[in-house]
Amino acid sequence: MKKGTAILLLSKEVRYLVKARKEIFHTKEGGIDLGKIKKFGDAVTSTSGTKFTAVEPTLFDRMKKTKRGPQIILPKDAGLIITETGIGPGSKVLDAGTGTGWMASFLSNIVGEKGRVVTYEKSKANYKLSKENFKFLGLKVTSKHGSAYKDIKEKNFDLMVLDLAEPWKVKTIRQNIKPGGYVVAYLPQVSQVMDFSKFLEKNNFLVDRIVEIQEREWAVKERISRPKSQAIGHTAFLVFARRL
Repeated sequence: MKKGTAILLLSKEVRYLVKARKEIFHTKEGGIDLGKIKKFGDAVTSTSGTKFTAVEPTLFDRMKKTKRGPQIILPKDAGLIITETGIGPGSKVLDAGTGTGWMASFLSNIVGEKGRVVTYEKSKANYKLSKENFKFLGLKVTSKHGSAYKDIKEKNFDLMVLDLAEPWKVKTIRQNIKPGGYVVAYLPQVSQVMDFSKFLEKNNFLVDRIVEIQEREWAVKERISRPKSQAIGHTAFLVFARRL
C-alpha cells in the first residue's frame, strides 16, 4: 500500500485513523505493525491480541479528525439539506458562513469534481481553520474571506445554504440562485424563522418547508435494546425555499 494512504483500523471496540507506513503504531491495545497491511481488507493483530481490519475510511471518518471550532451543521441536518434540494454531481452550491467547514465538506463530496462549492466566512480565524480542514480532506472548495451580507458575487447557483444569524440581510439572494433553485437557512430561534420567512415572501420565494430533526441512537445487545444516549434534540430549524 502506498505510503501516506489513509487507513481506518476497525475492531469491535475501537477504531484508529492512520497513514500507511512501515512502523509500529502504538495504542492502548498494544502495538500494531502497519507494515503488514498490504491492501484494504487485510487483518492485523496488535501485540495484546486485539484484531483489527484495515478498511478505506469514508469522508465522515476523516471529518471526525478535523479541527473543530464553532458550532457545526450536524449530519442529521446536512443529510436532509442534500436530499431535499436534489443536488448531485455537477451542482453549483453557495455556503455561508463556513465555520469549521463541515457543511461545505458534505456539499463538496456530493457535487464532485465537476461541481462547484463556494463558501464565505467573515471570521479570519474560522476562514483559516476551514481551509486547513479542506486541505486535510482533499476536497475541492473555493473558500472566501468575506461577509455573506455584502460580498457574494456568484450568480445562478443551484443551492445556497445560510448558517447566519440574520440571513434576511443577504440582499443578493435572487441573483445568487437560479429560478427554481433552493435557499436553505439553518436557524436556532423561531423568531429568526419568522423574520426570514417574511423576507423570502417579499422577494418572491416559495417557502417550501420549515422543519426540525431529532435523533436518538439505540444500543442492541442480544434481546435487550435501549437508548444509547440522550437524544439529540433541537439544534436548529431548517427553512427550505425556492426562487420563483
